[in-house]
Amino acid sequence: MARLASIRHLVLLVALSTLTAAVTPQQLASWFSSSGGLAMNGREASNLASLVASPLTQCGVTVGTLQGLKDVLYDHSTIDLGMADLRKNIILLAEHHASPDKLKQLYNVLSSGYSISGGLGLPKDRAQKAMLEFALNLGEPDQLKALYQVMYGYSGLGFSQAQAQETAVALTAFGADALQFKESYTTAVGKGATSAQALQDATEASVKANMQGLVRRYAKDATAYTAEEFEKYYPTGWLKEWHTAPQEKHLASDKKAYTASQFSRHFGSTWAAKYRTSQEATQRRLAEDGKTYSVKDFQGYYHDQWQSKWSNAPELACAECAPYIGGSSLAEVVV
Repeated sequence: MARLASIRHLVLLVALSTLTAAVTPQQLASWFSSSGGLAMNGREASNLASLVASPLTQCGVTVGTLQGLKDVLYDHSTIDLGMADLRKNIILLAEHHASPDKLKQLYNVLSSGYSISGGLGLPKDRAQKAMLEFALNLGEPDQLKALYQVMYGYSGLGFSQAQAQETAVALTAFGADALQFKESYTTAVGKGATSAQALQDATEASVKANMQGLVRRYAKDATAYTAEEFEKYYPTGWLKEWHTAPQEKHLASDKKAYTASQFSRHFGSTWAAKYRTSQEATQRRLAEDGKTYSVKDFQGYYHDQWQSKWSNAPELACAECAPYIGGSSLAEVVV
């Protein structure tokens, strides 16, 4: 037992030392200037490395993390992001712990054709833009596909392809239940509503029904509300406010923080019960002054601008979570 405890303690110390020195400016500058990295000139690479080394380290990002993102985003056979766009977005994606696999899934749904895989068939530039936005606002590829398919195609509502594309992308950003959308839209049209009114009714109903109504987002007062509560808090324009509001996360047994949609993906049929009984995670991000703030702290520091500042700020492990190490949590490396 003593030997096992010593081994665990050693692994923990190694993990923590990895965390505190996740990436150095020299390592970053070398990767930024390499042909396998961002192919920047030496001065640009050094300047960028000096600027981002501290936040990347605090986020647990390594050169390997960046390489994994680059390999997917720059792959000419799939996403094919240009070098200028790659340089513009890769740091933000890394700071938000974007998954290369999820980026690929999002792009495939957005760009592939309906007849082949049920995808939206967007042109490359639009698919790339939407993918990057969803990566930051936690849009789900399965939900995007389901929404598009209830609007367009063989069993859809008869939307034109352009309308279905636009509406599915918008509703995925809101978070919406596809079956509820279809049911509410059909019911409204059956009662004589115009297509515009039916769309509005179905949008509101599907957002409220998403993930059994358990999703909450943080309003301008930094309090988490469900969609129905958002409607009461913002009597007019609640959907616009909902769209820009950060999502609540709950703490799971692996010491990671997940949204309701992520709970569903990780825990299957038992997700709702686990989500209801789990505690709200105290999310934390780095502000522009280099200090760590919770949602409440961000609201106090930035006031009414806090939500937009939060969306672009580097994401740290929640207060109750195991620290990020190289894009993973400490729980994943401790025996």
